Amino acid sequence: MLYGIRAWVRTPLSETVWTMQLKEAGEAFLQHCRLERYLSSNTLAAYRQDIGELIGYFGAVGAPSVSGSALVAYASHLSGVRNLAPATVKRRLACARSLFRWLLRTGIVPSDPFAGTEIRVRVPDRLPRCLTTTEMARLSRACEDATPLTRLATLLLFATGMRVGELVSVRLADLDLDRGAIRIVGKGDRQRQVVIPSEGMTRLVRGYVRTHHAGSLPTDRLLQDADGQALTTAGIRARLRHLARAAGLSRRVTPHMLRHTAATELLEAGVDIRFVQRLLGHRSILTTQIYTHVSDHALIAAIRGADLFGRLDRVGRG
Repeated sequence: MLYGIRAWVRTPLSETVWTMQLKEAGEAFLQHCRLERYLSSNTLAAYRQDIGELIGYFGAVGAPSVSGSALVAYASHLSGVRNLAPATVKRRLACARSLFRWLLRTGIVPSDPFAGTEIRVRVPDRLPRCLTTTEMARLSRACEDATPLTRLATLLLFATGMRVGELVSVRLADLDLDRGAIRIVGKGDRQRQVVIPSEGMTRLVRGYVRTHHAGSLPTDRLLQDADGQALTTAGIRARLRHLARAAGLSRRVTPHMLRHTAATELLEAGVDIRFVQRLLGHRSILTTQIYTHVSDHALIAAIRGADLFGRLDRVGRG
């Protein structure tokens, strides 16, 4: 048993072996997710990666021949041999669970190998990584000397709390600049609206559209590179890394850090957590509540930095 994983297995008394290969079953499941569950392209890409890992481990076997004990060994392989992060191991196993539940419902397998099998992966609590207000201010100032594309992408990520995948998917038709809003298609193809928080930011978007969408272009995506092609998530990450270096920031800055920073700054500014939940597109407010812990850490640091008893002691000695 590897550190962080606890498992036990109850072996079924009998097992019927069918013929569909695990690889074929995985492809059928992905088709189901795409055509019937309407999962987003990002979610489908993650599922394909997870199922690819499962197939790579088990090889050319029939789907029904995968047992609970084999899944326990698979979990240990992910953690020990592959040395994947606990969160990644948990995601791989969650996808495998969904796969076998679907295979059971469709009659491809006679039983679910996860039934009677418990695999627990301990994921350490980790607060979101945010930029400080000072770091964000420096990044914002660096935007003044950046290209219009880098400036707009960076400031939109911070201003709206969008995921980077959501940002690159924004189309011209999603903009409602008269109302200062952008329609977003998030996880699971769930739609929401985010607010452009200032008139200055709205003018920035309007000016970019007027300059960069004047003629006929090969894509209607808002953000486009010099060739008129839709900007990719990798392109935004690269631009943000260069911008952070220009701003003199020593640590690696990612698009998701800007999302975390936006949420934390809004909560510290007194915005209702339910509004922040809607802005970020969280299904549950429990997901949003993690940012209150970040705010609490800032509060604790401020209180300890005030050194109240030290102040009393200094006044008393004076």
